[in-house]
Amino acid sequence: MGAFEQSAIGTALIELNGNWIRVNPALCQILGYSERELLAKTFQTIAHPEDLEPELNCVSQVLKGEIRSFQMEKRYLHKAGHTVPVLLTVSLVLDNDDKPLFLCYQVQDITERKHAEEKLRGSEDSYRRLVELSPDAILVQRRGAIIYANVACGALLGASSPDELLGKPVLQFVHPDDREAVKKRIETVRQDPGAPPPPRTERKYIGLDGREVDVEVVINRIMYQSEPATEAILRDISERKQAERKLRRSEANLAAAQQVAHLGSFEQDLTDLTNLDELSQNPLRWSSEVFRILGYEPGAIEVSTENFLRQVHPEDRNRIRNAVEEAIREGKSHSLDYRLVRHDGAERIIHEQLDVVYDEKSRKPARLVGAIQDITDTKLAEAQLREANQNLAERVHELDQRSREINLLSEMGSWLQSCQTADEAYAVIGKSAEQLFPEWSGALYVISASRNAVEVVADWGNSSGGERVFSPDDCWALRRGQPHWFAVGGKATNCRHTNLTRIAKALCVPLMAQGEALGILSLQLLCPSGRRESVSLPSDEGEQRLAAVLAEHIGLALGNLKLRETLRNQSIRDPLTGLFNRRYMEDSLEREISRANRRRSSVAIIMMDLDRFKRFNDTFGHQAGDALLRAFGDFLTKNTRGQDIACRYGGEEFAAVLSDATLAGALQRADILREEVKQLKVHYGGQLLGMVSISMGLALFPDHGATIAEVLRAADQALYSAKREGRDRVHVWSSEVKLIDPEASPEKQTTPQ
Repeated sequence: MGAFEQSAIGTALIELNGNWIRVNPALCQILGYSERELLAKTFQTIAHPEDLEPELNCVSQVLKGEIRSFQMEKRYLHKAGHTVPVLLTVSLVLDNDDKPLFLCYQVQDITERKHAEEKLRGSEDSYRRLVELSPDAILVQRRGAIIYANVACGALLGASSPDELLGKPVLQFVHPDDREAVKKRIETVRQDPGAPPPPRTERKYIGLDGREVDVEVVINRIMYQSEPATEAILRDISERKQAERKLRRSEANLAAAQQVAHLGSFEQDLTDLTNLDELSQNPLRWSSEVFRILGYEPGAIEVSTENFLRQVHPEDRNRIRNAVEEAIREGKSHSLDYRLVRHDGAERIIHEQLDVVYDEKSRKPARLVGAIQDITDTKLAEAQLREANQNLAERVHELDQRSREINLLSEMGSWLQSCQTADEAYAVIGKSAEQLFPEWSGALYVISASRNAVEVVADWGNSSGGERVFSPDDCWALRRGQPHWFAVGGKATNCRHTNLTRIAKALCVPLMAQGEALGILSLQLLCPSGRRESVSLPSDEGEQRLAAVLAEHIGLALGNLKLRETLRNQSIRDPLTGLFNRRYMEDSLEREISRANRRRSSVAIIMMDLDRFKRFNDTFGHQAGDALLRAFGDFLTKNTRGQDIACRYGGEEFAAVLSDATLAGALQRADILREEVKQLKVHYGGQLLGMVSISMGLALFPDHGATIAEVLRAADQALYSAKREGRDRVHVWSSEVKLIDPEASPEKQTTPQ
């Protein structure tokens, strides 16, 4: 109860019938009653009559279990007779069986806030009266829509009354050329309310009547109707703009005349000058323009050499003295540029032309004349032009670089579309990556089929000494599924497959296709001369963007190749055994026979049949038969040469095509297969299936047939001859087996005694 008594918020516990149970001192202070006085009342008796019904409705909802609590603003009657505005929060307190015990009232005095709101409304009324009398057009907008406009604004924007503007978007009245800039300006003001007001700008607005108006815009952040809003003051400057246009035309004409005239001139008397050190004592005259160049109104300072030199930058004063003395001494014209520091601190660049006028009679120097011109703007323009030219050159170089990169990527894409195998693609990618990143070393890594290793398939540049085979968990790009940058001295963690002793920066980009990671594109920038030093990341992130684009191209290409290879395997592979199918064997056999004809070599065909496979199926079931077929397919894959073609010919029949094979060699190879297959152990359903044996028929091209059909028929006849003679043997085709009908079952044929 200590917290209850000491709470700064007025709190009361009230019975369900409205009687007080307990009140804290803060509530007594808010309402002006003592604790005893307050406990003798109900909450209904101290509530403002107009606020009682809404409160009772909410209490009823709480008691019915429709809501657990509610909050509302209301008024209580103070003991002294005045009303007290409060923020009331009411919640229901339940016992352990979830039955209502009492209501908890929390009361916060919001008198000061209400007074502030009243003052704000009063200030808004004053603001409105002041704005209505303003000759400037003033509008208030919130979230892009006009919520207030004064009479002057209505007149400026061609409205019959200010109300006609309400609700319309501000941007509707902005000239299309200025609309985007105004939109950004409004968004900036809205997003950063704490920033200083934006500077005034000049815009072109279009009224409802279609008339274009030049306006000067000042924006202020204000509170309007108790919510933040933006005030825009629009001052019609159409006449000024028209005058400025006329002035610019005038100035253009004047500028043409000023090409042959100096802006400021001076003249100094050289009569009776015997010592150049006393030059400052001779009379000097300036034109009005010289005063202005120095930053003064005409006549504001005394005309003297000292006053002029006092305005010259300290580092340039001796140059001017030397030029003047040389002009007088040698009688030659001189021109020079120097800096003036005006009394307001502004530094200006001045061009001066000096000349000496001689007395026609004595031929002695009579006057020193000259002209000065403020060329600060010209110099700044020249500097800006040089900067613009440099930026343009850099931009052109960047565009050339991007064009080169696009061409290289396009060329790489064209080559990749023509690649038939992954190895061809890896070679193309390595060559293209080296051209795209000439200063970087790199490698293309591909995830193995088992998904537990990442291996190098192509690399370029100088070796960085990184791992060529590593676990996928060693690369942050693969673990996070996004590009990973690392720089020596940076905050990022390096990948474990990189060699920190040789690189300054490294970038790994995952290669993705259809949501699957295929590998990574790894780039490393080696340290100069092997020195390890801190290198900051590039500010323009050009390498990251290019690497991401390259990785996307590579991922799509490798994904397409993988898909193409999958589809090709599905079309040429038997799905049960993984061996080539009959169609692929016949197509390959045609190619092998054509090659044999050119080389004058031979091709052997071995037809194989699993002995008594039907009885095996009947005994162990078809699923066991499939297990036997798969095991035999694995057996053939492991026990044939890489250039040989092993296929499932149909059912339990298999075939093998042996290129560049002699009859003796093929017969020996067939007999080895026949013996080794007996060692094949096939388990299914927790039991070891029976011993496997095969019958084999052998035919040789061109000895046993001049066409594919003839050789296949000869091998088939030899196979059935082997089965007819008792199975588990190899028969070579001969004229004796030619008359055997392969369609007849060996069980139905009888062997001659």
